[in-house]
Amino acid sequence: MSSDGVSRSGRWWLIGLSLIVVAVAVISLSGGKPTAATTLEPLRVEPLTAYHPPVQTIVASGDTIESICRRLADDNWVAWRDVLVAEIDPKRLFPGTVFRGTLTPSGTLEHLEVVFDRRNEVHLTVGHEGISVARVERPITSEVLRLEGAVESSLFGAMDGAGGDPELAVRIAQIYQWDIDFLRDIRKGDTFVVVVDRQTVEGEFFGWGTVFAARFVNDGKTLDAVVYPDDSGRLGYYDIEGQPLRKQFLRSPLKFSRVTSRFSMSRFHPVLRRRMPHYGVDYGAPIGTPAHVTADGTVTFAGRKGGGGNMVTVRHTNGYETNYLHLSRYGKGVRRGARVSQGQVIGYVGSTGLSSGPHLDYRVTLNGKWINPLRISSPPVKPLSAERLQRFLAHALAVLSLIVDEPPPAGARC
Repeated sequence: MSSDGVSRSGRWWLIGLSLIVVAVAVISLSGGKPTAATTLEPLRVEPLTAYHPPVQTIVASGDTIESICRRLADDNWVAWRDVLVAEIDPKRLFPGTVFRGTLTPSGTLEHLEVVFDRRNEVHLTVGHEGISVARVERPITSEVLRLEGAVESSLFGAMDGAGGDPELAVRIAQIYQWDIDFLRDIRKGDTFVVVVDRQTVEGEFFGWGTVFAARFVNDGKTLDAVVYPDDSGRLGYYDIEGQPLRKQFLRSPLKFSRVTSRFSMSRFHPVLRRRMPHYGVDYGAPIGTPAHVTADGTVTFAGRKGGGGNMVTVRHTNGYETNYLHLSRYGKGVRRGARVSQGQVIGYVGSTGLSSGPHLDYRVTLNGKWINPLRISSPPVKPLSAERLQRFLAHALAVLSLIVDEPPPAGARC
């Protein structure tokens, strides 16, 4: 007897019985007759594919090509940096730019895609001869759209309802910035028409191209705008009669803000607690809001000055001078002697000096005397030459037909 209590002869008896049962089962399945053994197809096992892990990083403020390569390529960052520096303008390394790629199974960077936007990418791949580079530039498809809407509460809401977006609303505000303050002057019931180039890439929205024409009816007053190059080729907007919309001064140094205090010869000062002249207009806005110089000129002062805090003064033609008070910081390149162009960022809203809260105090002098900034009589810039004006008028007739959505009149041409 074995240790499990079953004799060796008994084990062989059980094995024999099992073989008989299997044989009977095979005969039954084959119709009761024994058959020859069937040859099976050889079993094929596909080898497992090596895993190439994805990797991604997004450019943050303060990042450089070197810092990004250090994050992505570890010990090989120098080679990747040298290639990227030759291919990418550091000025295009905006926060939000996406770097995505893959690693080898051993963990080294083998492929990298730099996504600037939906149209432009740079692809880099490790090969036998080093890192190769391929640029991807997808074509832009354009279509001219006519958008029409009416203001209920804001230009942003009206533009969204017409099929536009906030970017297009800002573009329209920029076109009319010399004639309309879109926070103080906008009225419920104001209407607009925009003829604009809508751009797509592979069927998806990419951005807005040229605004060819626009019409804005503000408080019953119709303002038309047609884009056209001047004698030097610079694009600008003109009314139907060819008069430039651009004027010497902007209506406001802030694109979207509210007037919190007006020009006055006797205003109660919120900090000094007494009545005194207020020679400017206060625009309330959050700290850091960009303030724009209202006309071309030369910076004559940029620094701290008493109750005005951080301040910039700009001298303009025709005896005008503008002042920007209580700034948190100055615009890029803004210093004494610097030339500045209308619309350039002169500084950022703050609360420095004698200030009760974040705002911009905007002041203007004419021949050394304080004047109300809201009452500046601003002449248009240089008009079109006589020859160019005639060509513009024929062009404007065709564009006007797009605004009113009717066939162009005879003699009109774009």
